[in-house]
Amino acid sequence: MIDPVREDPSPRDPELARASLRRNWLRLILESRTRELEQLCITHPEPHAPHVLLIRACCRDLLGDPHGAKFLRGQGMRIADDDFVVCFTELLLAADTPTKTAAADRAREALTECGPDDDYPSALFLLGWTEVRLRRDLSGAIGLLRSAADEARLRGRSETFRLAQSNLAFAQTHAGLFTEAERTLDGLPVSSSPSDWDIFEGGLPQANLGSIAYWRGDYDDAIARFEEVVDDSGPGDNFEALARLYLVMSLIALKRQDRYFAAAGLLHGVSKADKHGIPWDTLRRVISALLAHAEGHDDRARTIAAPALARPGAAVAHAVLAELYRVLDEPVLAAQALRLAAAGALPRYARVSTLVTSAALRSVSGHGADAHEHLDRALETAAPERILTPFLSDDPLIGDLLIAHAHRGSRHDEFLGTILERRGELARRRTGVLTPRESEVLAYLRTTMTAEEISTRLGVAYPTVKTHIRSIYRKLGVTSRRAAVLTADAR
Repeated sequence: MIDPVREDPSPRDPELARASLRRNWLRLILESRTRELEQLCITHPEPHAPHVLLIRACCRDLLGDPHGAKFLRGQGMRIADDDFVVCFTELLLAADTPTKTAAADRAREALTECGPDDDYPSALFLLGWTEVRLRRDLSGAIGLLRSAADEARLRGRSETFRLAQSNLAFAQTHAGLFTEAERTLDGLPVSSSPSDWDIFEGGLPQANLGSIAYWRGDYDDAIARFEEVVDDSGPGDNFEALARLYLVMSLIALKRQDRYFAAAGLLHGVSKADKHGIPWDTLRRVISALLAHAEGHDDRARTIAAPALARPGAAVAHAVLAELYRVLDEPVLAAQALRLAAAGALPRYARVSTLVTSAALRSVSGHGADAHEHLDRALETAAPERILTPFLSDDPLIGDLLIAHAHRGSRHDEFLGTILERRGELARRRTGVLTPRESEVLAYLRTTMTAEEISTRLGVAYPTVKTHIRSIYRKLGVTSRRAAVLTADAR
């Protein structure tokens, strides 16, 4: 549909050119014609008109040039009247939550006043897309995206339909409606190659499936999904960045210490600034603190995490942070993080996480009955969508609490049995994971070097090397050097 738009811009009739651009710009962006749209703006009879500048700003942002987008947006906003184009440009480009929230409120009004030159299906999709990122009303966002998908289907807009369905699945995932999200993803039309919008979002369908796998405790599947998405040359502020965060959490869940150094590099690439209403810096800080704790650097974890307590509006991150503070034996800070989490719209899986953390805190403080009440509520909330991860911490307190709950009897005995079985599987697997130093020692065990020679080569004390060797044997379930090498090679 680009050709009719190309034919409309004419020096003889600038008004016709403006109307054509206004009618088609959102659709062209969604249908992966961004570069051609920008070229149309440049050759427009009035290339410095405010609307043309704003549309160019959207093109620049979508094509990975946030600096150019910022300058063009500033030029256009300086002289533009507040109307449909201004409103939906703000939905695309506003970085901070208050500005995006105000733009979303104006967009709702603009949708009730759409005229023949306004692209209603695309605008409906964009409002739903924005509301998901604002996380203030996920059920409303789901309704908007369903409506956008229906409108696109009725009008034969196949690409808008696909994007609406893809984002609908994300909204359902973020709400913790995993079964519905999987159903939506199963029916998602297949795109032959990533569109401009797909690249802009950064691997949304796989990130969705990976997130579901993570919260269900299927960490290997999650890692495989996220590795398909992660590209460390990406902008660090889209679903590729979300995949990085979840990939790191999955590695921590499996105690993959051999990958912690690379994980820190992935986190370093996540944005330190908000974009599209998403508090990337808070998310990055919380997962970085989680990684520091996993590496045994608890003081560093506290330092990294501290600023996250000063920023509301990241319910899932604060739910994760509450559990981290609990494990760090900081009950006051854990309670503060729980309050921040509760202040937002908590998706089902984050709600489960806060209930498990609350149960553990009450158990430690001597309120056993309250602890079991919270744990039972967590099981009730988690069971319909098989949410396991909040129960799978290797903290002995969580294990003891779950076993005690099973002895008390629960309405959710079958689900509780699934949790305990999965905890056992993970415990056996985690004990077989070698530390980076143990892996290094194992490499030397493949040679004819003695333990004393290995200690000299590594520059560590002989008893330390012997300790590493005993740990390797224990984790691999062997009693000799030869068996350790053969068992490691067979894995």
